[in-house]
Amino acid sequence: MRLSSIFSACVLLALSSSAYASPDVDFPQPGYSYGGKVRSGPGMQYRQTGSLQEGNRINILNGTGVMMNGYEWFEIRYRNGRTGYQWGGIMCSQNHYPTIFRVCDGPKLKVQGSPKVQPPVAPAGQPGVNGYDAAKVLHPGGSFTAVGSGQWQEADANGRVNFYFQEQSRDEWSVYLFDASRNVSLQLDLHRRQVFYGVGNAAKTVLYPITGSYAQGRSTTPPARSNTVHYTCEEGLPLTVTYVESGRAHMLFTIDGSPEKRLDVAVSGSGSRYTNGSYTLYSKGNTAILEHPSGLDKCVAR
Repeated sequence: MRLSSIFSACVLLALSSSAYASPDVDFPQPGYSYGGKVRSGPGMQYRQTGSLQEGNRINILNGTGVMMNGYEWFEIRYRNGRTGYQWGGIMCSQNHYPTIFRVCDGPKLKVQGSPKVQPPVAPAGQPGVNGYDAAKVLHPGGSFTAVGSGQWQEADANGRVNFYFQEQSRDEWSVYLFDASRNVSLQLDLHRRQVFYGVGNAAKTVLYPITGSYAQGRSTTPPARSNTVHYTCEEGLPLTVTYVESGRAHMLFTIDGSPEKRLDVAVSGSGSRYTNGSYTLYSKGNTAILEHPSGLDKCVAR
């Protein structure tokens, strides 16, 4: 009886631990917060127990498995040894993790200047590229390119390859890709002109708009080279963003009726990033985070 009880306790302990264990990164690991509230549990329904400023050091203790808008809630330790929970969409980590916003780029989170980005070559605009013959697909922050033997690469706007995928299948509309190292699936939908993203068995969400595509030397681009998205930020503030793919990729935004500002595309480890040094906007799927001199706003597309 005693042995059976001990065995049962061990099994329960193992199951409890596995629910909070990372499949590919050992926690804890250091990171930085983009600011915001620290809560007593993994979700918006839990009370606030603290707050962080942009650039505050954190120690990411473990994932919780609780997802919100494509990112996970994590247990963290912050100043003076306090613990709490913060959303992975407003933090960076030392090592890549698919449900944390990005890998930290040095100790300073503030962007000091926009890296030089070569303007994309304007495609010829010939129609007819579809899921069966697509060989290169463009989005505002870079491209997906077939490199042979069913392999695809995702590169940023500077041509630096960040991720690798295996082609799974094709149909008339789409090319389906999979990254086993991150358990990430993509659908390059040439018909709806969207790249869809999913982790594991989760439903796919829009990651990028498709701005152009190539097949055996041909390309196709939409007649309009811009896309306007309306977001709602915390406290109901309206944010309007126009993503422009003509010439040097950039975006124009106005928040709560403020004067329109331009941000140029910049290197990003995940999603898209635009900056002018004072303002930075991160976008992924239907979410956007706007950093500005007075703080940070988290927004969701309407």
